[in-house]
Amino acid sequence: MKAIIIGAGKVGFSIAQMLSFEGHDVVVIDRSTERLKTIDEHLDVQVVSGNGASVSVLKEAGVTEADLLAAVTELDELNIVSCIVARSLGVKRTIARVRNPEYVDLDKNTSKEALGIDLIINPERVTAMEIAKLATNAEAQVVEFFANGKIQLLEFEITSQNPIPDKELKDLNCPYPFLIVAILRNGKVIIPKGNDKIKFGDMIFILAQTKDMKDVERFFGQRRIKLENVVILGGGRIGYYLAQQLELRHINVKIIEKNLTRCQFLADNLNRTLVINGDGADLQLLEDENVGATDLFVALTGDDKLNILVSLLAKHLGTKKTIAQIRRSDYNPLVEKVGIDRVVSPRKLTAGAILAFVRKGKIISVTLLDDAGAEISELIVPETYRHSGKALKDVDFPSGAIVGGLMRENKVIVPRGHDIIIPGDRVIVFTLPNSTQKVQRFFS
Repeated sequence: MKAIIIGAGKVGFSIAQMLSFEGHDVVVIDRSTERLKTIDEHLDVQVVSGNGASVSVLKEAGVTEADLLAAVTELDELNIVSCIVARSLGVKRTIARVRNPEYVDLDKNTSKEALGIDLIINPERVTAMEIAKLATNAEAQVVEFFANGKIQLLEFEITSQNPIPDKELKDLNCPYPFLIVAILRNGKVIIPKGNDKIKFGDMIFILAQTKDMKDVERFFGQRRIKLENVVILGGGRIGYYLAQQLELRHINVKIIEKNLTRCQFLADNLNRTLVINGDGADLQLLEDENVGATDLFVALTGDDKLNILVSLLAKHLGTKKTIAQIRRSDYNPLVEKVGIDRVVSPRKLTAGAILAFVRKGKIISVTLLDDAGAEISELIVPETYRHSGKALKDVDFPSGAIVGGLMRENKVIVPRGHDIIIPGDRVIVFTLPNSTQKVQRFFS
């Protein structure tokens, strides 16, 4: 596949990196020679300097033969126009990164054919939805749903309260079916087998039916946190979208925002959220607002260092769980060591949503697991699947990957070695990066 990426910023870099890694022919367009130089030095892609909405620049990039164009610059209007121009020149599919709330529903209210855009993606809304999902399972590091919400993935830590360590996985007798698809130990991901053991400090990725997950968590010594009160630092777009989602769940929300004009907007457009005009780095303000008694503190300013600092202050005051937006990936190891519970990256989430669209067809969704450096894909098994009817234990399934769940005729199956996969099944697969293409070929 030939893909053109307009915008060599962090999102554009991530998308180009993933597509290039999967063997696609990638061209990146940007006006900034400095950004293009970084792309050229680090990725095996072609770069073109210029305006992504220019006909001559798009033709130089090979738009007439391209299968995909993703416009992900900081300018919404440029992204939209680039897609319209590229579609008129013959590109097959287009994606526009659009952040302004006034433009987000363009695809609902306007003919997609007229727009020339197949997917409009809003990074802030995607991030807010991810945090809202994490808030629902506040004890977990990762929360994902598959098979129309019937299968759930959780990542959580094995602590001293857990009764499981030193038992082989095949000897774990839980009355509710589950599957441990991966173990993260000392920074290394293990795809476990029956004779592997869980140790204290491990992070485990576990799949089970959503209706059983609470009981599976209890089996592993996990206690769900009842979420009633949330404090959000930063009333930007992500904070605004998140407050909307939490209000729908009848959760008490406070937003601390430094900009008075933005506070007025939030107060006018949110229903039950308490908006506080103040500096979130002010310890006295945090104490006055009783942040220590809150269930969840979410730091969403545009300053990574401030998000880290105030999350640590909230943790020090007694907040049960903290989530911080971190845009710089080189901060992630630091955040893990200092005790912040969860990090979200709009760039990674946006790239994952775009990657799912790129693979669209039999692929339903792709979730990037940042801390494990892996991904989970949900796909529909095609009619051409050549191992139909064979038990999983009898097929040469790619190393570095594991089938975590199946749904057949609306029935969920947590697979074991004797189970079979047939065309039409919805399959959830946990995959390490170097096995992604192997898994795609296995099911093709």
